Amino acid sequence: MKTLVVMRHGKAMPLEPGQQDADRSLTKAGVMALEARLPHMLRLLETQGAVQIWTSPAKRTRQTAKLLEQALKDASIPLAKRIEVHSCLWEQDVDEFLADLYASGAECIFAVGHIPFAEDIVEELTGSTPSFSPGALGCVEVHFADEETGEGTPSQDNGRLLWFAQGPVAARWNTLVQLQQAITATAEAIEDRCEAFFADPEDIETIHRFRTNIRTLRSLLAFIKPWQNAKQNAETQAILREIVRYTSLQRELDVFEKQARANPDSSPELLAFCKKQASAERSKVRKVLASKRVSKAFKKAMTLAKNIKWKKRYVEYGLSVDVIRARFDKLIASVSSDIASLRLSDEEQTHEVRKRAKRARYVAEFNEAILGTDAIEIAESMMSHQDNLGDKCDARANIRLVGEFLQNDLQRPLAWELTMIRAQNEIFLYNALRESEA
Repeated sequence: MKTLVVMRHGKAMPLEPGQQDADRSLTKAGVMALEARLPHMLRLLETQGAVQIWTSPAKRTRQTAKLLEQALKDASIPLAKRIEVHSCLWEQDVDEFLADLYASGAECIFAVGHIPFAEDIVEELTGSTPSFSPGALGCVEVHFADEETGEGTPSQDNGRLLWFAQGPVAARWNTLVQLQQAITATAEAIEDRCEAFFADPEDIETIHRFRTNIRTLRSLLAFIKPWQNAKQNAETQAILREIVRYTSLQRELDVFEKQARANPDSSPELLAFCKKQASAERSKVRKVLASKRVSKAFKKAMTLAKNIKWKKRYVEYGLSVDVIRARFDKLIASVSSDIASLRLSDEEQTHEVRKRAKRARYVAEFNEAILGTDAIEIAESMMSHQDNLGDKCDARANIRLVGEFLQNDLQRPLAWELTMIRAQNEIFLYNALRESEA
């Protein structure tokens, strides 16, 4: 008697143009699903002897066999020295497989293959016809009529299905993979923006893009907070928050200089003053970001972002699209409610609602594959609100900057021009408030 556990490989990548079928790999979600669920599925196994693993030569079955081997080791189940490759599992040759099974000295064999073979061999031995999804296991007790003469090849009359475990639904882990991909792409963009800033710090767009990507990453991390390891999330957010804080004044000065340059009446002295203020701050930012402490923290934040640790229950059971969409819908409803009840006269509230609109926009833009096609429309709506509120926030920042500039000993013509810029922003803000209250 032998114990045969027939296994279908995990969820595999689709066949690409020009690719051989045997070269297809498991998806990342397929790997995660098997790593999570195999330990639970193997609890059904009862065996005393060493387990032998057989696999077809296809890449996806060999990968599955390695994951199975690790799960068996973790369960302290004794194993044969190596995984054996059997071409009959790829060729789906039932007769040759049964001959190999009969000739094997192993008492318990795991055969990792494909469909329809997995279903055919179980039906051949037991008469049962379970449907194997990716990663499914079917355990069969196989009897041989006469092991000395070789007569009585295993057939439907001498096999019994002991148990069957359907494979995990890889889609639940694919959501985690997609979230990680969005976060990794954002972290890589931040690294590129940082490099671009150091290469050309005088280009005001480099620091702007750097800040935008950091805000995007912070928004994504805030969105996945219920599912991510709490300590990792908090640590990454703290580092990113500090880095953004170092660049905040720089961005305000760049916006102020941009407004001054857009005014055809601005004097060369005013433009030179604005450039000097922005350049001085840019040098400070560059020095801070290049410092050993901040540089080390920045690298750590990028590493953490690229290697998200999910909470144990989501590693084990995955995360459904419905849960993610429900959180997104709740976020959009909350932001929309805040926008509807916003009083533009409240500077702090305006700033906070603008940040929340940004967060909703970034989450929608970077998770369209999970959230659905309407995510882009929602992102565009949030961007419209963000830009609208941004004009008011920029006006307030410009007013504050002029107040700080005028505390210095400036030449009267320059002080007058700065006062006029402040007046322009005050008029804009006054009209915007009147319009919102009408």
